[in-house]
Amino acid sequence: MRRKPAIDTRIAGIATRQHGVITLAQLEGVGLSSAGVTRRVQAGRLFRLHRAVYTVGHAALAKEGRWMAAVLACGEAAVLSHRSAAELWAMLPPRDGPVDVTIASASGRSKRRGIRLHRCPLLPAAATAKRFGISVTTPARTLADLSRTMRPWEVRRAARQAAFDGLDLGHERGGDRTR
Repeated sequence: MRRKPAIDTRIAGIATRQHGVITLAQLEGVGLSSAGVTRRVQAGRLFRLHRAVYTVGHAALAKEGRWMAAVLACGEAAVLSHRSAAELWAMLPPRDGPVDVTIASASGRSKRRGIRLHRCPLLPAAATAKRFGISVTTPARTLADLSRTMRPWEVRRAARQAAFDGLDLGHERGGDRTR
């Protein structure tokens, strides 16, 4: 008879696939009780990042971990977007600040620490993708979002980098008339 892996091994496996983060629902899914979560937080084995989102083993996270945690904190339909998506696609250089996340809703909670929440009542699946396991807007959608929130020269810079890297810009974005 095969034994199930220990709870901590299953937690580590999930966190490894998610850049070091895990949700409360996933912790419960592997059989951890709320008391077990509390014990692991007190022992320094879990660190709370957002409501119902934790890092495993340590509090220091790379950018990808911060992005994944923000997306997980905002729900299943959430995607990394705007400046943060441009950074993930390597269109713009990384910089500190809140993580941009778009949710497919016109209402809901508006403030989350460390997250800049954007709403799009109809976010088509064709405008989303996965990159390094993180749900994110496509490069074309990212550029469209940037054009509404950033200065034109920054958008041109991102578009040039996306074209240089061979990212699929689809039909959402025509030429921006840059050289």
